[in-house]
Amino acid sequence: MAKLKSYTCSKCAGILTFDSDQEFFDCPFCGNKYDIVDFHAGEVLDQARSLLEQKSFDAAKEKFGLVLDNDPHNFDALLGSVLCVLRLSSADELEDSSNLQGRDLTKAKKALTNAKRSSVGDKSVYFGKFISAIESYEKTVRLEKEKEAFLSGDTKEELNEKMIANFKEFRTKEREALPWGLIIICSIIIIALFISFAVASGDVVTIGFRVLFIFAAIIMIIVGVCNKDEEHDANYNPAKVYEEKLDYKIEEQEKNYKRALQKMKKLLASPAAEEKEPQNVVADPSAADADADAPQNVTCAKCGAGLVIDKEKRVYQCDHCGVAYGVSLFFSLPMEKALNALNTGYFKDADQRFSNLLMVDQSDFEALLGRILSAGRWTKVSGIRLSSDLEEGELDQVRSGLKEAVDQASEGDRQFFNKMKELISYFEPYQETKKELDSLSVAVLEMETKADVYAAAFPGANYDDEYKQERQELVSKTYPAQVKLKKLEEEFSGVLNELTAARNGCRLV
Repeated sequence: MAKLKSYTCSKCAGILTFDSDQEFFDCPFCGNKYDIVDFHAGEVLDQARSLLEQKSFDAAKEKFGLVLDNDPHNFDALLGSVLCVLRLSSADELEDSSNLQGRDLTKAKKALTNAKRSSVGDKSVYFGKFISAIESYEKTVRLEKEKEAFLSGDTKEELNEKMIANFKEFRTKEREALPWGLIIICSIIIIALFISFAVASGDVVTIGFRVLFIFAAIIMIIVGVCNKDEEHDANYNPAKVYEEKLDYKIEEQEKNYKRALQKMKKLLASPAAEEKEPQNVVADPSAADADADAPQNVTCAKCGAGLVIDKEKRVYQCDHCGVAYGVSLFFSLPMEKALNALNTGYFKDADQRFSNLLMVDQSDFEALLGRILSAGRWTKVSGIRLSSDLEEGELDQVRSGLKEAVDQASEGDRQFFNKMKELISYFEPYQETKKELDSLSVAVLEMETKADVYAAAFPGANYDDEYKQERQELVSKTYPAQVKLKKLEEEFSGVLNELTAARNGCRLV
């Protein structure tokens, strides 16, 4: 950044001065400050990439955040922020899945979800595939932990002996369930018929030999079955079947991981978003003759006093605290500009524009509502969804905007914002309950992974009664959380419907 000149303040249209030590622009008229990224986003992005390559992840994340404040759809900055969370210097490091070991994958998935929400087209799909890759890795880790526990110590042998014992018990019960009474009766009847025939024909010797042959055949069948059982039990190794099934599942998840990475590469062979051209002027000055449309009653955002318009200088001046604001901020469809910024995802810019509108009318319903929506990164009230993706800082900003709205809104609008406070109050309990449910769901998944041994070794058999009971006890712990989430979602939906019905004609609702 060799030479900086002629940068204009978006609030008062004054010429900005640059503080090289602090790397920000300062307006000597209204006191407003601008980050260097407001004028040199490309250079800040290059700095962030360099820091990422040097593995200075915290510093890089801060730089990427500055770029996203200025351009929330910047793909490089979105991807860079995710890589900072994963502590990876490049997406190429994902080729070796072991690089994800020990990383905060929950936080990474949340960052990826936000990145997906801020992107469109192939770039949105890219982040979706990134999430799929992380989930496949998580499943692989769970399966490998299960295999490690299975092979450690005497676990494998104990399980093998238990399952062989279970198999023998099942086999005995299965044979005991045969209609032995009917078989014995039929055998007695057949033998009796042979004896009767022998007595009637007088050929007792021949019939006797036949009866002995039948008894010998029965004994041979019994001995053969017993020998077959002993041979089966000696060679039977159900634990090996389970181990092979675990290996197969691990291999499948590793394939899914690689497929997701290949898809990411196809979507973006060189994952980079188009950079916005740096702009030297933040303001949107219009022709001087439009100053006549500027509102007469504007309130100072700093001290609350009324501003006096100076048409010659084209600024609003505060005689109380001395700040000044350019008239270009308050004419030429300022609400339309604010709505456009909101709808295109430039939430920081939208918030600033809505704040400017409140200087003209502090009870402006759409401006108050716009600030709340900007804080939550929503485009309209009907688009608000109850989820766990909203960051704590964003939720605090939404609450702050609601407090401002309740304090400043007219009596007729205050009821709407109080109802909206009720809507937002569902987020915190929802996030806490969702976190609890996710933890229990992981425990159930791990238990189900262990139970696969029964399905692998005894297809169709019912050997997992003990497991079913343990699983049911664990699953039953999830029911209160599921019921609570369902209730929160239903109540949230009801309040949302009330809000949209109350202001159905409003473009922000």
